[in-house]
Amino acid sequence: MIQVSQTRPVVLKADSDTEYNILREYADFWKIPYELNTSIKGAPIFATDNATASDESRGSPLIISPNGTKEAERIGRSYGLRVSVKNSLISLPAGPGINVSVRTDVYEFSGPDAEPLLKSGNTQVLTKVRGDKVYLLSLNLVGEFSQRVYGGLEESPSWKFRMATRLPFSYSAIPRFLRERSFRRREGLAEMVYEKLAPVECLRTLFLASLVIASGPIPRIGFWRQGKSYALVVSHDVEGAYGLETGTAQLLEVERSLRIRSSWNLPSDRYPLSVHSLDKLKNSGEIGAHDTKHDGRLAFLNINEKTRRLKECKDRLEHLTGRHVRGFRAPLLQHSQQLTESASRAGFEYDSSCPSWEILSPTSLRAHGVGTIFPFENNGILEIPVSLPQDHQLIRIAGQRPSAAVDLLLRLSSWIRGLAGPCVLLVHPDYEFGTPENQPEYRRLLEGFSKDPMCEIMTLGELSDWWRLRSRNHWRTGDDHPRLSTSAEIQEELRLELVTGYGSDGFITEPLS
Repeated sequence: MIQVSQTRPVVLKADSDTEYNILREYADFWKIPYELNTSIKGAPIFATDNATASDESRGSPLIISPNGTKEAERIGRSYGLRVSVKNSLISLPAGPGINVSVRTDVYEFSGPDAEPLLKSGNTQVLTKVRGDKVYLLSLNLVGEFSQRVYGGLEESPSWKFRMATRLPFSYSAIPRFLRERSFRRREGLAEMVYEKLAPVECLRTLFLASLVIASGPIPRIGFWRQGKSYALVVSHDVEGAYGLETGTAQLLEVERSLRIRSSWNLPSDRYPLSVHSLDKLKNSGEIGAHDTKHDGRLAFLNINEKTRRLKECKDRLEHLTGRHVRGFRAPLLQHSQQLTESASRAGFEYDSSCPSWEILSPTSLRAHGVGTIFPFENNGILEIPVSLPQDHQLIRIAGQRPSAAVDLLLRLSSWIRGLAGPCVLLVHPDYEFGTPENQPEYRRLLEGFSKDPMCEIMTLGELSDWWRLRSRNHWRTGDDHPRLSTSAEIQEELRLELVTGYGSDGFITEPLS
């Protein structure tokens, strides 16, 4: 039992279940001690509006994130402050040389009693009311999170894609050069900036930074095991027979030499699945489901039809491999709330169908993504975003050479490492990296990870297991002082930290023994 005697749990207050749930997601992400809508003497309060902070909270640090323009204006009037609204790019330090960004509406508070505490350039993001323990955030953390994560889960198919799926044959029968020409978007590379990849990480950083600035040190549970600072997950979607019989051999040769185990997602009924090939893959990592026919029509089925189709895929792969198939990835990275619910109903433990951000969705013909690089729970299933742009996007859509694609992936991976995040890679054995001439580039992509002792290399299933184990461990707060109750075996794996401050290099932490 670990006790942190000089800290208090955070009290979360909101006026709706939806807002409560999102505030809990922020707190659960960082794994900090918290309580809901209660009174703990001296404990910091994080609220979405001024009214939810009761008289009992007076004397405690109060942080308010306005849940919209009207609430920001009401808060301003309550404290005699002016409010100006503008759309701005907010950029905050998350580590040495690492920034996270989000473009959003900002509510700037000003007046004689407004004391700026945290800025992004010339834009105030945290303001203290002079003479009081009230701290005002300039961003709607609840609304922005909901819009970017849960709004990003939804995808509306374009009329062109609808027409393609109504043809009497699969879209894959259309010559590949014609399909890729219609998707080609070279200018999309210019849009691949950090604010697009992970704006939610900026929101999460601001949540914890405001608490530390307002109330002092806060204990948390680190993202990875003791001795590890970030993770790599290598995953493959095997779209065709060539990829299964030929391309996988090229990728496996590299991965085995680097002692990397990966996740292989297979459609159950698109091409013949030989026992020899399946044995080769399952013994080199894990097998995941990738729909039945990979025909693009999954998005248009109702929830019962989706569930039945996903269950058929799962059952057949389990029959062929003799292994439990735990994970699902939709063809074309199609995604929706209904699809994740269907995956959960079909018995999958995790889904990895959402990108953090991509240049172009073949389904919607628009950029798409959930705006976070970290896993999150949704509809009873763990969603594991594809945090790095897939090979198809960089080479076939953006027109990069494999060497340039590797350069970009390594640069983005370095940034994700700075956030202590998971680098979730998607490489198709059917495309360029599954050929002998590009095998050296694939090795260059992976060998740095394999040599880094701080990198935890995992399959998608192993990442799911670890994230859920971390999620099950909570700080107990019944006697006001946070306590972490867990087994000695688990405690040895968890990295416990005390966040003591926030500055130009991000969070300042020290280990908890």
